[in-house]
Amino acid sequence: MNNVTVIEDNMKLISLVMSPLKAKIRSNKKFIDTLLHILDGVTDFRMQGRIKYDLDKILCICLLISMRGKFTSFYHAAMFIKVKADYFRRLGLIDGNNIPSHDTLRRIFFKLDANALRDCLTTRIKAFIKKITDRAPSSEEKKVRLLSGDGKTFNGSGRKKSDRNVNVFNILDPSSELCLTSIPLDDKESEITTFQHALKLFSLKNTMVTADALHCQRETMIIVHDRGGEFTVAVKDNQPSLKAVVIKTFDNLKEAIDKYKVVYNNCDYYIFPIDYELTDVEFPGTKAFIKMISHKRKDQADYNPEPQYFISSSDNPQLIVETIDNRWHIEDGFHWWKDDFLKEDECTFMDKNAIKVMATFNNITYALYRIASAIFDDSCMAETRIRYEECPEKMLEKLIPLLEKQNLTMLLKENMKGRKKS
Repeated sequence: MNNVTVIEDNMKLISLVMSPLKAKIRSNKKFIDTLLHILDGVTDFRMQGRIKYDLDKILCICLLISMRGKFTSFYHAAMFIKVKADYFRRLGLIDGNNIPSHDTLRRIFFKLDANALRDCLTTRIKAFIKKITDRAPSSEEKKVRLLSGDGKTFNGSGRKKSDRNVNVFNILDPSSELCLTSIPLDDKESEITTFQHALKLFSLKNTMVTADALHCQRETMIIVHDRGGEFTVAVKDNQPSLKAVVIKTFDNLKEAIDKYKVVYNNCDYYIFPIDYELTDVEFPGTKAFIKMISHKRKDQADYNPEPQYFISSSDNPQLIVETIDNRWHIEDGFHWWKDDFLKEDECTFMDKNAIKVMATFNNITYALYRIASAIFDDSCMAETRIRYEECPEKMLEKLIPLLEKQNLTMLLKENMKGRKKS
């Protein structure tokens, strides 16, 4: 994310607290025990007495393969385990020659509760982030959480001519770099109802919700508003009447339009506060119309900026421009990284539950790399990736013990001695 001032950026706060530590974070070779204990929270669906491989160990193996960007099929993952068997034996994840086959991995991915897998680790990560950010210098300005929804296609999932690639709808909290849920869909159009249903499950207090123009829907905005959240969404041709009203509003301003101008990150924003009673055309809770012209491509030969239009339930210009500037973090950051490094587009699963489980592993992997990048003060995630992609256990040796509350408390206590409270 950018150097925001209103929207929360917990990764930046983590860097502020952790980078000046007097004592380095020590590696703990027993991290596997802690990780297995965490993963033991996922219920094993298999029949007792017929279990050959411990579920927590298989999940740990799958996470390590995901962190290397090597999990694109059950066959490839099983082959990786076989070739790297000594590596997994040293970590205590394989006993003797008992190596899980691709059929074993397939059965687990088909039946595993992906939400339980997500929750067992993200709950720890959330607590870890909160404990560190609570130590960060406080700000008088109230910070707002950003929540982004967007669909992403598993491009290797529609291998049969009669099948389309499966679309997965993700809801990302860019403020903490956590994907809150990944939901496989039947088609692109079902994104709308899926997002509406998911929003009802989250607390939206002090939260800004953003998404692409597909989700500029009256019912969606009502849900956000009723649950105490705010929204900023693009307005395009799927809402022709609303778009016409927004465009006409700015056209009528004529020479007075510069009165509403805000310049932010190579973009010109014109933010018109709604000072009249909303009509049937506008969405409930709307407080501002926005016209945005981006100049970020001004050095490119095809530079020809077209105005983009938005509505927002916020009357805070700074919050509005930061939200619009960061609205594509889910696409350009999260989704891009999952395809570029984790090879999610090459995943050949067709079963929806298997796709959800794989997406969940990749979401956890992304969060761990992003946190490591913040803790170790790397300039970007690419640097962290180069450092650990061939030895993810080295990163986990330092991170996983910190997900244990007492270990993190001790580390912070030791390193805060002598520091003045902010």
